[in-house]
Amino acid sequence: MSIVVALHQRIAIALILLGLVGCAWTFVGLWRQGGTPPGVRAMLVLTEALAILEGVFGLTLYGSGLRPANVLLHIMYGVVSVVVLPVAYLLSGRVSRRGEAYYLGLGSLLLAGVAFRALAVGAR
Repeated sequence: MSIVVALHQRIAIALILLGLVGCAWTFVGLWRQGGTPPGVRAMLVLTEALAILEGVFGLTLYGSGLRPANVLLHIMYGVVSVVVLPVAYLLSGRVSRRGEAYYLGLGSLLLAGVAFRALAVGAR
């Protein structure tokens, strides 16, 4: 089970880094091109898949009896980290090209922050 714990922690760190990269990439593209750069959406889809995998590992750990100190808060952060990118993507479809970049960039930044908090709460 220690391998699942290690993977759960490493994926959390990867989500933080991917969220920061997604935010920076989106806002640099907004500044240079006036919108979301090509490739950002693909990266965010892969990031979302990683967030879902993180949730599967978390549920596996929960089912095996390994739980963080503050279970409810950690689960809340986990659910938000899975939901934030799809919500940002749905909202970005209703606005201009610049607005899309803002939604995706801020969604990526929010993911990084939530993943950081989940990692901090989950640490024993």
